[in-house]
Amino acid sequence: MNSKGTGITLALGIVAAFVGYILWQLTIGLDTKSDDITTILMNSSDGGTIISITSILIAVGLVVHAAGLLSTRGTASGTSETLGIICVVGGIVIWISGIGSSIALVEMGDKFVAAMGGGDTASAGTIGIAAGFTQASSVGSSTIGGLLAGIGWLFIGMAYRGSDAKGALSFIPLGLHAIVIGLILIVSNIIINSVVSVEAGSQVSGIAFILIVIWSVSRGLTLMNEK
Repeated sequence: MNSKGTGITLALGIVAAFVGYILWQLTIGLDTKSDDITTILMNSSDGGTIISITSILIAVGLVVHAAGLLSTRGTASGTSETLGIICVVGGIVIWISGIGSSIALVEMGDKFVAAMGGGDTASAGTIGIAAGFTQASSVGSSTIGGLLAGIGWLFIGMAYRGSDAKGALSFIPLGLHAIVIGLILIVSNIIINSVVSVEAGSQVSGIAFILIVIWSVSRGLTLMNEK
């Protein structure tokens, strides 16, 4: 892939995934607790079409972004860059595998609402239990994926500190930027998730997601303009 193609995939992919992520959060509910299965099922049923579309947008966006990130290999010398990129791509694979849970919850949500509307509390309770396991699996996948991505961005940052690679925002060093991303993801998924709450950890991870978008767009624009 040439520099322009690398830049486009690196930037456009993560922007698409970020837009999908925001729409998904708004549909599920920004204040919805990760263990509030009833609300998750009802919101999933009400916004089933949007959730399905955003899930596809996130998955495709992350795959495109991963392709762009893989194409940047060789920017920095040493093994840290390669190890970092592999870890980030591994995290993306885990995130994408967890997206299926969101689509499954849409189907469960429709059946849950139908059962509740028909007064079939027994069936609704059974669906709720199954949804609880599905949601727990999704949270676990998100945590492992976030931790792996955090380690990856930390290694990428260490590699880029010894590189002369620049981004469109030249006043922000790419290496330091990536290190901050890595530290935020590691702290949020190991410490905040355990000590505070999964919701708080998710919010902090969201900050890292924004920083990843900024890093990728900044680096992508520079690559697009290279000859």
